[in-house]
Amino acid sequence: MGMLIKGAWVDDADLTIEDGAFVRAGSAFDRDLPPSMIGKLMSAPERYTLIASFSCPWSHRALLVRSLKGLDPHLPLMTAREPRIEGYALDGQEVMARLGLRNVAHLHQLYALSDPDHSGRVTVPVIWDNDKKQIVSNDSGRIMRALDAADGEAGFTLVPTEQQSEIDTLNEAIHARLANAVYRAGLAQKQEAYDAAVDEVFETLRQLESRLAVDRFLFGCHVTETDVRLFATLVRFDAVYATHFRCTRRRLVDHPNLWAYARDLYAWPGVAETVEFDTILRGYYINDGDNNPHHIIADRPEADWHEPHGRHRFGAAQIWSRRDGPSDLEN
Repeated sequence: MGMLIKGAWVDDADLTIEDGAFVRAGSAFDRDLPPSMIGKLMSAPERYTLIASFSCPWSHRALLVRSLKGLDPHLPLMTAREPRIEGYALDGQEVMARLGLRNVAHLHQLYALSDPDHSGRVTVPVIWDNDKKQIVSNDSGRIMRALDAADGEAGFTLVPTEQQSEIDTLNEAIHARLANAVYRAGLAQKQEAYDAAVDEVFETLRQLESRLAVDRFLFGCHVTETDVRLFATLVRFDAVYATHFRCTRRRLVDHPNLWAYARDLYAWPGVAETVEFDTILRGYYINDGDNNPHHIIADRPEADWHEPHGRHRFGAAQIWSRRDGPSDLEN
């Protein structure tokens, strides 16, 4: 997998497997974004850059919030691309030159610039400070919260204050038992580790399927941060998790409520533009040498993401205005 060891890239280093089980490592840059920086996202559009990959679900969360909140003109995007030679390559040498980073071609170089002694995996998304030449944060959850807050009191929020505790609780459950559990299944090196992870994946999908039998979204008719997080996992499920990661018991399309719910979110303005299925397939199949040593990219299972979803029967889709509460959004 490769990682930095005291600021130097080492191709064969991997500290993510313990006793045959995948363990997601933490990071030295999982920091909150300060309020002063959040305010500058709107007023100083050249100050910060979002670095993200269209293959990575954690990156996808940040891309979705950026798009849903209309932050594209205020927060420039630098794409981390495949193939991963020395980890993610950075797409956009003209942008790098403009930022005074002419000799930077790989994401790990920005990690080393931020901390010359850094040891650990090199992940996305990243918020990069163009002036200070350092990483502000690489924690997807903290980045999502910061982007949600960037439009101030006049905007809508994905985390209504009244529901924040419930949102945090469900976020953690979906992360532990689904979003990360598919990785624990796909990267397991012992049968018992795989079995435990797969059981959690499909029990969580069963619970979510039941929840979505009575509500349009996870917390009613308005979209929240939890819906964004879940969508980034569901949109990859049949393409790579049910195949490459061996979560084969049932597909997304075998869960009627979840499948319709995912298509409902896909139809929202700005969402489909963040989904690159070919990039997702390459990101998993090409970069996982243990599961796929010959780099064969499997066919993506057929699925019509534009099929009518029928979720209107639960009520009109809504956003939560900070000033006025839930308000209908034509969808």
